[in-house]
Amino acid sequence: MIFSIMMKLLNDIPIEIMMRKIYLYYILFGVIFAGVLIFFIKQESKVPYALEVDATKDTTDIAGTYYRIRVNNVGINSLSNISVYLGKNDIQNLDTLAPGQSFFFYPKPETNLEKISITTKEGINVTTDYRTPLKGIGLPGSGR
Repeated sequence: MIFSIMMKLLNDIPIEIMMRKIYLYYILFGVIFAGVLIFFIKQESKVPYALEVDATKDTTDIAGTYYRIRVNNVGINSLSNISVYLGKNDIQNLDTLAPGQSFFFYPKPETNLEKISITTKEGINVTTDYRTPLKGIGLPGSGR
């Protein structure tokens, strides 16, 4: 009974509309499949251990010069025993850093600022200089 009603309804729909719906379903399926495929390829291409370092030297009107070092774990595994050399007599340590997690290091005021060197137990060695961000007119800290 229900089957015969469904068949009658389907026979009343023009074939052009049915074909458009079928094409739409194929396109929708293709987009979803491509999205899932891209997601898995991105996950597979990540490295097990990776570290991103952003050392900033920022000059402001009020506070003077402000130094900060952001360390970000961009790998898929945790990093351990992170050691940051900020200058003579200023070595700071961090036990672990989970994937996707960031941590900020700040040099001591009396530190003679040189290059920053970061090492981890997993064998990552990063050496970098401080960068100075660009200032825009009208933005806080941009000067007069």
